[in-house]
Amino acid sequence: MEKKKLISFIDKYYLAGNANSTKLVVEDKTMSCDFITDDQNVVGTVSAEDFDLPNGELGVYATSQLVKILSALENDINVDIKKAEETAYSLQVSDSNSDATFMLADLAVIRQVPKMKQLPDFTVKIKLDKGFSDRFIKAKNALPESTNFAVNASNNAAELIINYSSMKTSRITFNVDATVDADVANVCFNANLFKEILTANKDATEGSLEVSSAGLARVTFKGDGFASTYYLVQLQPS
Repeated sequence: MEKKKLISFIDKYYLAGNANSTKLVVEDKTMSCDFITDDQNVVGTVSAEDFDLPNGELGVYATSQLVKILSALENDINVDIKKAEETAYSLQVSDSNSDATFMLADLAVIRQVPKMKQLPDFTVKIKLDKGFSDRFIKAKNALPESTNFAVNASNNAAELIINYSSMKTSRITFNVDATVDADVANVCFNANLFKEILTANKDATEGSLEVSSAGLARVTFKGDGFASTYYLVQLQPS
């Protein structure tokens, strides 16, 4: 197995440390997980194909530790799942020179991820491509203390405001084309998490940001053998 393929999957739910615990599910060589960030501002799901592992459920309580273990190994790795009475209890990961053990957690200690049962109408859709991602990440990096971004949309155009506030603040605004079925005004979401979502999905071939005036955003990506979806809840600006 290529380590970078596993790391790419992990990055898409881990989001640079914002979702440390999850349950990984392997079925017919497809790995998937539902997750929620520690601050509960993002709920999501990630799936990827071509993982040559036995079917089963893996409780990962400390993704941070798993990432550190993988960083010590070469790119070509072998992954073996150790089980006791059909319950997975560890990952044995090795390369040509090293062997490592990562202990899995009891699934009972992994936070349950709420299901998105009733979704509002998403009335704004913005295409996410490399140009959009680069602009947003640069703008967010220019205002590192900013915690939110606002979306305004009307007449098939949208503007994103990094560090929006009802008061006068330093901010960066940029315009993008959008499909707008109904206007939205100053709907705010977590800028730090959205930046990490964009960064983790830079290998996507298509993506979109959909926004509802009810206070929910849906971010979706598809790429070579993977798909990821994220729901961001609205933040109240200062």
